[in-house]
Amino acid sequence: MRYPKTMMVLVGVAILVGCKRETINKSDKRFEIPAAGYPVSVELSGSEQVDALVRQLVSQRPAPYRSGYSDPPAAVVFADRYSTTEVEAAIKNLKQLGPAIFPALVKHLRDDRYCYSDVWEACLNHNVGNAVVEVLDDGHYMYGGYKFRETPSGSGGGYLSFDDYLDARGAEAWAEWAKSRSRLEIQMNFIDWCIVKENTRGYIDEAQKKQILEHYEAERQRVRKEYSGQNAPANGSQPVRSETNREQSVDRSTR
Repeated sequence: MRYPKTMMVLVGVAILVGCKRETINKSDKRFEIPAAGYPVSVELSGSEQVDALVRQLVSQRPAPYRSGYSDPPAAVVFADRYSTTEVEAAIKNLKQLGPAIFPALVKHLRDDRYCYSDVWEACLNHNVGNAVVEVLDDGHYMYGGYKFRETPSGSGGGYLSFDDYLDARGAEAWAEWAKSRSRLEIQMNFIDWCIVKENTRGYIDEAQKKQILEHYEAERQRVRKEYSGQNAPANGSQPVRSETNREQSVDRSTR
Protein backbone atom coordinates (compact mmCIF):
# COMPACT_ATOMS: atom_id res chain seq x y z
CA MET A 1 0.00 0.00 0.00
CA ARG A 2 3.07 2.24 0.22
CA TYR A 3 3.35 2.73 -3.56
CA PRO A 4 -0.10 4.36 -4.13
CA LYS A 5 0.76 6.89 -1.40
CA THR A 6 4.09 7.64 -3.08
CA MET A 7 2.34 8.11 -6.42
CA MET A 8 -0.12 10.54 -4.85
CA VAL A 9 2.76 12.58 -3.40
CA LEU A 10 4.55 12.71 -6.78
CA VAL A 11 1.37 13.79 -8.54
CA GLY A 12 0.88 16.56 -5.97
CA VAL A 13 4.44 17.79 -6.43
CA ALA A 14 4.03 17.80 -10.21
CA ILE A 15 0.88 19.90 -9.92
CA LEU A 16 2.62 22.40 -7.62
CA VAL A 17 5.63 22.68 -9.93
CA GLY A 18 3.35 23.25 -12.92
CA CYS A 19 1.45 25.96 -11.10
CA LYS A 20 4.69 27.65 -10.03
CA ARG A 21 6.06 27.54 -13.61
CA GLU A 22 2.86 29.11 -14.91
CA THR A 23 3.11 31.85 -12.27
CA ILE A 24 6.74 32.55 -13.18
CA ASN A 25 5.85 32.77 -16.87
CA LYS A 26 3.08 35.24 -16.11
CA SER A 27 5.46 37.31 -13.93
CA ASP A 28 8.09 37.34 -16.66
CA LYS A 29 5.59 38.75 -19.13
CA ARG A 30 4.65 41.50 -16.73
CA PHE A 31 8.26 42.67 -16.53
CA GLU A 32 9.18 42.36 -20.18
CA ILE A 33 10.81 45.53 -21.56
CA PRO A 34 8.97 46.84 -24.64
CA ALA A 35 10.93 46.52 -27.88
CA ALA A 36 10.90 50.32 -28.27
CA GLY A 37 11.96 50.82 -24.65
CA TYR A 38 10.20 52.92 -22.04
CA PRO A 39 9.51 56.61 -22.65
CA VAL A 40 11.83 58.97 -20.75
CA SER A 41 9.98 60.83 -18.02
CA VAL A 42 11.07 63.78 -15.86
CA GLU A 43 9.65 65.61 -12.88
CA LEU A 44 7.14 68.21 -14.06
CA SER A 45 8.55 71.69 -13.57
CA GLY A 46 5.65 73.79 -14.79
CA SER A 47 7.31 74.42 -18.17
CA GLU A 48 6.63 71.91 -20.94
CA GLN A 49 9.43 73.44 -23.01
CA VAL A 50 12.02 72.98 -20.24
CA ASP A 51 10.83 69.46 -19.42
CA ALA A 52 11.05 68.41 -23.07
CA LEU A 53 14.64 69.63 -23.31
CA VAL A 54 15.61 67.99 -20.00
CA ARG A 55 14.25 64.68 -21.32
CA GLN A 56 16.76 65.13 -24.13
CA LEU A 57 19.55 65.38 -21.54
CA VAL A 58 19.02 61.75 -20.54
CA SER A 59 21.58 60.03 -22.76
CA GLN A 60 20.35 57.21 -24.98
CA ARG A 61 23.92 55.91 -25.02
CA PRO A 62 25.59 54.44 -21.90
CA ALA A 63 28.80 55.76 -20.38
CA PRO A 64 31.95 54.34 -22.03
CA TYR A 65 33.75 53.74 -18.72
CA ARG A 66 32.95 53.93 -15.02
CA SER A 67 33.78 57.18 -13.24
CA GLY A 68 37.34 57.18 -11.97
CA TYR A 69 38.68 54.94 -14.73
CA SER A 70 42.21 56.28 -15.13
CA ASP A 71 43.39 54.65 -18.35
CA PRO A 72 40.93 55.54 -21.14
CA PRO A 73 42.15 55.42 -24.76
CA ALA A 74 43.82 58.54 -26.15
CA ALA A 75 40.87 59.12 -28.48
CA VAL A 76 38.63 59.62 -25.44
CA VAL A 77 41.13 61.83 -23.62
CA PHE A 78 41.52 64.25 -26.50
CA ALA A 79 37.89 64.26 -27.62
CA ASP A 80 35.84 67.33 -26.69
CA ARG A 81 33.66 65.12 -24.52
CA TYR A 82 31.64 61.93 -24.87
CA SER A 83 28.05 62.96 -25.51
CA THR A 84 25.30 62.53 -28.05
CA THR A 85 24.12 65.18 -30.48
CA GLU A 86 20.76 65.20 -28.67
CA VAL A 87 22.40 66.05 -25.36
CA GLU A 88 24.52 68.82 -26.88
CA ALA A 89 21.51 70.30 -28.66
CA ALA A 90 19.48 70.29 -25.44
CA ILE A 91 22.23 72.08 -23.48
CA LYS A 92 22.60 74.67 -26.23
CA ASN A 93 18.85 75.29 -26.46
CA LEU A 94 18.45 75.58 -22.68
CA LYS A 95 21.25 78.15 -22.57
CA GLN A 96 19.65 80.15 -25.35
CA LEU A 97 16.40 80.41 -23.38
CA GLY A 98 18.27 82.43 -20.75
CA PRO A 99 17.69 82.99 -17.01
CA ALA A 100 13.91 83.30 -17.38
CA ILE A 101 13.63 79.49 -17.35
CA PHE A 102 15.76 79.00 -14.22
CA PRO A 103 12.84 78.53 -11.75
CA ALA A 104 11.64 75.58 -13.86
CA LEU A 105 15.10 74.28 -14.65
CA VAL A 106 16.28 73.97 -11.02
CA LYS A 107 13.50 71.43 -10.44
CA HIS A 108 15.77 69.00 -12.33
CA LEU A 109 18.95 69.54 -10.31
CA ARG A 110 18.55 66.18 -8.53
CA ASP A 111 18.08 64.12 -11.69
CA ASP A 112 20.93 61.59 -11.43
CA ARG A 113 20.51 59.82 -14.76
CA TYR A 114 23.54 59.63 -17.04
CA CYS A 115 24.11 62.52 -19.44
CA TYR A 116 27.71 62.69 -20.73
CA SER A 117 31.35 61.92 -19.90
CA ASP A 118 34.62 63.81 -20.05
CA VAL A 119 38.21 63.21 -18.99
CA TRP A 120 40.34 65.28 -16.65
CA GLU A 121 42.73 63.18 -14.60
CA ALA A 122 40.33 60.23 -15.08
CA CYS A 123 37.05 59.50 -16.82
CA LEU A 124 34.15 61.38 -15.20
CA ASN A 125 30.51 60.54 -15.85
CA HIS A 126 28.10 63.44 -15.43
CA ASN A 127 24.38 63.23 -14.76
CA VAL A 128 21.46 65.38 -15.89
CA GLY A 129 21.77 67.52 -12.76
CA ASN A 130 25.37 68.35 -13.70
CA ALA A 131 24.19 69.43 -17.15
CA VAL A 132 21.57 71.66 -15.51
CA VAL A 133 24.32 73.37 -13.48
CA GLU A 134 26.25 73.81 -16.73
CA VAL A 135 23.31 75.80 -18.08
CA LEU A 136 22.90 77.81 -14.88
CA ASP A 137 26.58 78.74 -14.52
CA ASP A 138 26.96 79.45 -18.26
CA GLY A 139 30.43 77.99 -18.31
CA HIS A 140 31.75 79.61 -15.13
CA TYR A 141 31.94 76.88 -12.52
CA MET A 142 34.75 78.40 -10.40
CA TYR A 143 36.73 81.61 -10.17
CA GLY A 144 39.19 81.11 -7.34
CA GLY A 145 42.14 79.93 -9.43
CA TYR A 146 43.08 77.12 -7.04
CA LYS A 147 41.95 73.60 -6.17
CA PHE A 148 42.84 73.96 -2.51
CA ARG A 149 44.38 76.71 -0.39
CA GLU A 150 45.68 77.06 3.12
CA THR A 151 43.37 78.63 5.74
CA PRO A 152 43.98 79.83 9.29
CA SER A 153 41.87 76.96 10.64
CA GLY A 154 43.75 74.38 8.59
CA SER A 155 40.53 73.10 6.98
CA GLY A 156 37.82 74.16 4.54
CA GLY A 157 40.22 75.32 1.85
CA GLY A 158 38.67 73.67 -1.19
CA TYR A 159 37.81 75.78 -4.23
CA LEU A 160 34.44 77.52 -4.27
CA SER A 161 32.14 76.23 -7.02
CA PHE A 162 28.83 77.25 -8.53
CA ASP A 163 27.33 74.23 -6.75
CA ASP A 164 28.49 75.72 -3.42
CA TYR A 165 26.98 79.06 -4.41
CA LEU A 166 23.62 77.46 -5.23
CA ASP A 167 23.59 75.46 -2.01
CA ALA A 168 24.36 78.56 0.05
CA ARG A 169 21.68 80.68 -1.57
CA GLY A 170 19.09 77.93 -1.98
CA ALA A 171 18.57 76.86 -5.58
CA GLU A 172 14.88 77.71 -5.89
CA ALA A 173 15.17 81.08 -4.12
CA TRP A 174 18.23 81.89 -6.22
CA ALA A 175 16.41 80.95 -9.45
CA GLU A 176 13.56 83.34 -8.62
CA TRP A 177 16.12 86.10 -8.08
CA ALA A 178 18.12 85.22 -11.21
CA LYS A 179 15.20 84.95 -13.65
CA SER A 180 15.07 88.72 -14.15
CA ARG A 181 18.85 89.25 -14.14
CA SER A 182 21.31 89.26 -16.98
CA ARG A 183 24.00 86.61 -17.26
CA LEU A 184 26.60 89.23 -16.34
CA GLU A 185 24.72 90.25 -13.19
CA ILE A 186 24.56 86.59 -12.16
CA GLN A 187 28.30 86.13 -12.64
CA MET A 188 29.09 89.31 -10.69
CA ASN A 189 26.91 88.07 -7.83
CA PHE A 190 28.69 84.71 -7.88
CA ILE A 191 32.07 86.45 -7.65
CA ASP A 192 30.80 88.70 -4.84
CA TRP A 193 29.64 85.61 -2.94
CA CYS A 194 33.03 83.95 -3.44
CA ILE A 195 34.86 86.98 -2.04
CA VAL A 196 32.62 87.12 1.03
CA LYS A 197 33.23 83.41 1.57
CA GLU A 198 37.00 83.85 1.16
CA ASN A 199 37.00 86.67 3.73
CA THR A 200 35.01 84.52 6.14
CA ARG A 201 37.54 81.70 5.80
CA GLY A 202 40.37 84.13 6.43
CA TYR A 203 43.92 84.20 5.10
CA ILE A 204 47.21 82.88 6.43
CA ASP A 205 48.94 86.21 5.69
CA GLU A 206 48.54 89.48 3.79
CA ALA A 207 50.36 88.11 0.75
CA GLN A 208 47.81 85.31 0.32
CA LYS A 209 44.93 87.74 0.81
CA LYS A 210 46.34 90.11 -1.82
CA GLN A 211 46.93 87.30 -4.31
CA ILE A 212 43.43 85.83 -3.95
CA LEU A 213 41.52 89.12 -4.05
CA GLU A 214 43.52 90.39 -7.01
CA HIS A 215 42.75 87.16 -8.85
CA TYR A 216 39.00 87.63 -8.30
CA GLU A 217 39.22 91.21 -9.54
CA ALA A 218 41.03 90.05 -12.67
CA GLU A 219 38.33 87.42 -13.23
CA ARG A 220 35.64 90.05 -12.77
CA GLN A 221 37.18 92.20 -15.49
CA ARG A 222 37.66 89.21 -17.79
CA VAL A 223 34.02 88.16 -17.47
CA ARG A 224 32.78 91.70 -18.07
CA LYS A 225 34.66 91.70 -21.36
CA GLU A 226 33.25 88.30 -22.32
CA TYR A 227 29.66 89.43 -21.87
CA SER A 228 30.09 92.89 -23.33
CA GLY A 229 31.84 91.74 -26.52
CA GLN A 230 30.41 92.64 -29.89
CA ASN A 231 29.56 88.99 -30.58
CA ALA A 232 27.78 88.43 -27.26
CA PRO A 233 24.31 86.89 -27.75
CA ALA A 234 21.26 89.05 -27.11
CA ASN A 235 20.30 87.08 -23.99
CA GLY A 236 23.77 87.58 -22.51
CA SER A 237 24.70 83.91 -22.60
CA GLN A 238 28.37 83.06 -23.01
CA PRO A 239 28.85 81.04 -26.22
CA VAL A 240 32.06 79.31 -25.05
CA ARG A 241 31.35 75.69 -24.08
CA SER A 242 31.24 75.36 -20.32
CA GLU A 243 33.50 72.32 -20.00
CA THR A 244 36.17 74.34 -21.81
CA ASN A 245 35.86 77.10 -19.22
CA ARG A 246 35.96 74.56 -16.39
CA GLU A 247 39.16 73.06 -17.79
CA GLN A 248 40.70 76.52 -18.10
CA SER A 249 39.81 77.23 -14.46
CA VAL A 250 41.43 74.03 -13.33
CA ASP A 251 44.46 74.69 -15.53
CA ARG A 252 44.92 78.13 -14.00
CA SER A 253 44.62 76.66 -10.51
CA THR A 254 47.57 74.36 -11.08
CA ARG A 255 50.01 77.06 -12.21
